[in-house]
Amino acid sequence: MSKGSSKALFVELSEFSLLVARVSSLEPPITVEGVEEIPLSEGVEGVRSTLLALVGNPKIQYAHAVCGIYPPTRVIRRATLDNPAKTKDPAYLPEFLKNQFKIDVGTYAVSVLNAAGGGEFGTDKTAGKELVFCGAPRTDLAAEQQRLVDYGIFPTRVEIGSVATVGAVLDYQQMKGEKSPTLILEMGYDDAMVLVCNGKSLDVARPVPYGLRSMYPIVQKELGLKDEESAKKLFGSSTFDFAEMGPTLLKKLMKELQASTGFYEVQTGQTIGNIFLGLAPDNLGWIASTLSKTLGVNVLKPDYETWMEHQGIKVANGVDLGNLGPRWFGLFSLMGNYAPKS
Repeated sequence: MSKGSSKALFVELSEFSLLVARVSSLEPPITVEGVEEIPLSEGVEGVRSTLLALVGNPKIQYAHAVCGIYPPTRVIRRATLDNPAKTKDPAYLPEFLKNQFKIDVGTYAVSVLNAAGGGEFGTDKTAGKELVFCGAPRTDLAAEQQRLVDYGIFPTRVEIGSVATVGAVLDYQQMKGEKSPTLILEMGYDDAMVLVCNGKSLDVARPVPYGLRSMYPIVQKELGLKDEESAKKLFGSSTFDFAEMGPTLLKKLMKELQASTGFYEVQTGQTIGNIFLGLAPDNLGWIASTLSKTLGVNVLKPDYETWMEHQGIKVANGVDLGNLGPRWFGLFSLMGNYAPKS
C-alpha cells in the first residue's frame, strides 16, 4: 500500500478532528517526525490529501497507521466477578455482560481485561476477579474503520483510544511519583466517559449522559442568542471565554462527577487528586479548570517530551510538542508500552 515510503502514521479519530503523528516506524524504536491536526470540516477529500501529503510520497493511495478511535457508543465497564472459576464455562461471561450491562456479544465486539495491569483476561487460576470490559457495536466499529479508509488510512491496528489513554496516564503518574488517583473525563458531543485510575489499576469506568451539546441551550439562554446553532458556533470558536459561565454550564455534569468521586472515595479511602480532560478541543480547557476548582483537584497537563523519553520514544529536531494541549496524550498513548516491568 505504501511502497517507496518508510514513513507511517499514528492517528486518533474522534468526533472533533483527526490528530496525526508522522513517525519513523510503527514499532519501536519510534521517532516522532511531525504532528498535525486535520479538521474534519475539510471533508473526506481534503482530509485525505492533507494526510497523504504528511507521509511524503504522493504516489501512494493509503498510509499505514496505528489508529485510536472513540465511537460514541463505545463501552468501558468495570466489574467484580463473584466466582472467577465460572469463567471456565464459555457461556458465563456473555451471560454476565447481558445481565450486568445489557451488552449482547452477538452484536458487540468485546475485549476482557484485568482491571489491574490491563492484561488480557485469562481463565487460569491466577486471573483476578476485577475485570474491565471494553468494546463497541460491531456495526459502529466497521463504520469507524470505513471512515479511516476513506481518509486514506490503511489501519495496521485499531483500538479504542480510551484504553491506551488510561495506560498512558497510569504510566505518567508512576513516572512522576504521583500517589493520588486521577479522574479522566472524555467529553463527547452527547455524553462523557468517566474513568478513575490509581496505581496500576482502572478503578472506575462509567458513562454519564452529559456532553457538549447539553450546554448549547444554556449558552443560548445566558447570552440571549437567537438559536442553539448560534450557541454551538460560539462554543466551538476561540473568541469567547466561557470560564465565568463554567459553573452554570457544568452544573449537571458536576453532580454526576461528585456522585462518582464521592462514592469512590468512601469505598476506597482514596482521595481523587487530579483530573485529566481528554478529547475536548483546546479552546474548551476551561472545562478542566472549572471542574478542578469545584472538585478541589489538580489539572493533569502532561509533559510530553519527558514522558516520551521515559517511554523510549524519540522526538525529531524541529518538532515542538510544548504547545500541544492535553488531548494529544490520547494520540501519543498509542505509542507507549505499558507491559509490567519484569
